[in-house]
Order: sequence, then C-alpha cells, then structure tokens
Amino acid sequence: MAFRFLWLAIALLLFEACTPRQMVLRMASPLFEGQVAALNEESDPELAEQAIPASLKMLEGLVKADPENVSFHHKLAEGFCGYAFSFVEGKDNRRASDLYLRGRDHAVRSLVLSGAPENLLNLPPNEFTAAVNNLDRDTLPGLFWTGQCWGAWLMFNLTDMEALAAFPKVEAAMRQVLQWDEAYHQAGPHLFFGGFYGARSPMLGGKPEQARRHFERGLELTGRKFLVIQLMYAKTLAVQTQDKELFTKLLQEVVEAPEGMLPGQRLANEVARLKAKQLLEDVDVLF
Repeated sequence: MAFRFLWLAIALLLFEACTPRQMVLRMASPLFEGQVAALNEESDPELAEQAIPASLKMLEGLVKADPENVSFHHKLAEGFCGYAFSFVEGKDNRRASDLYLRGRDHAVRSLVLSGAPENLLNLPPNEFTAAVNNLDRDTLPGLFWTGQCWGAWLMFNLTDMEALAAFPKVEAAMRQVLQWDEAYHQAGPHLFFGGFYGARSPMLGGKPEQARRHFERGLELTGRKFLVIQLMYAKTLAVQTQDKELFTKLLQEVVEAPEGMLPGQRLANEVARLKAKQLLEDVDVLF
C-alpha cells in the first residue's frame, strides 16, 4: 500500500506542471507508440501510403494541444521523413523536399525543448557544432532526425546557397549521433553517411571510399536485414562510381530477400523491394 502511495506522489510531481489535457495526452502516449509500430510492421505499402497522412495530421493536432511534448515531435519528424522517402521521392521531388523540411523542423523543435538554442539552425557552423556537442545524449532521436531530414532535403537542393551553407551543420549533427550510437535506427548514422558521401561526385564533396566503409559497416551491424541500406548503396555509390556489377548484385539481394525477415521494419523493407525492382528496370539508363 505504501508503495502505491509513493508511486502516486511521484506521478503527481511529474505532472504538476501539465494542464489536465496535457496529462491525458502523455498518459495515452503508449497508444501512439503502438500506432507507429503497427505502421512500421505493415506488409502492404499501398495501405501504408494511404494511412500515414491521416496519422501525421492527427499527430500535428496533438502537438497543438501539447506543443512541448518532445516525443510527439520525434514521431512527426520520423513520419514526414519516412513518408517522403517511401512514397513521394521520384514522383514529386518538390513536395518531398518540403516534407523533409517539415520533418526537420519538428526534430529541431524537440532539440530546442531539450535545451538547444532557439536559433540553432541559423547559427554559424562552428557555433552550431559547439551547440550540438553540448547536447545531452537523450537528445539523440531529435538530433538524428534533424540530420536525416535536413540531409535528404539537401540532396534535392544542391544549387541552393542555403543548402551549401547547411552541409557542415548536417555533417556535425550526424557525427555526434554516430559517436553516441552507431547502431541507432538500424545503423542509421552509417546509412546516412553512406548516402551523404556516396551520392555526390568528388567535385561536389563526395567521398567514395568513406561512403563504401559506412555502407559496409551498416550492413554488418544489421546483418544485411535492413534492405534500405543495400538500396541506397546501389542508388548512390554504385551509380556515382558506375559500378554496374555492384549495383545489380545489391538490388538483386533486395528483390530476392525473404519476406518478413525484419518484422519491426517490414514496411521499410517492402518499400526497398519495390524501389529496387524499379532501379533494375532502369539499369540501361543509369549505366
């Protein structure tokens, strides 16, 4: 009985600064976690494509009711970034670019709520790097999605002066994530740097050998089960270096991979499979 009263006292202390509405939303957070997990486990990409926009708008409504909820901002950053990559890129790149920025802004907001400077994005590169290095490790999800969404936006805006100024900031953000946890989100930091260095020619800042090392480390950490790594390895580095053999080998591996081998990332793997098939059809155009 005493333990129950102690738990209640702690809960009241945790929520005393919240409005009743915020308290209800935060206590219901596991429901939203379950929704995200269910989408990640979805085996039908078409169903997911139809469902995700409604889920994102619902989460945006929740953020209006509880704007200081860091977890909601994380989910929106991941959701916008994942939706743009999975279902918008290649069909409407301008829209994909805009969605990546929406995701980035939610990720940055989570960092500001966790102690980052309000003007984080506008800081000069050296000050940005210092601010990122001063963040606590529990900001890792927000920093990861800041770099992931921002980096994806950069790839569509390479001639934009704002993009050129952002490159060292994005790199600094993901360097910190890599240092904290190289395996985070299915070796996400390595996947990021593989594409970041592999999609560009050396004249534009590409680093083929560094890209290769990051992709290979990502494959090692995931046991080659997260097929997005093989997809991006082929789409970026293999194309950039005109390595047709590597391109074909990686994409065939994606297409022939067993279904459901990574249940928690079933949707990502099914999307990778669809994109791999399309790239293989375009092989004579790319090489």
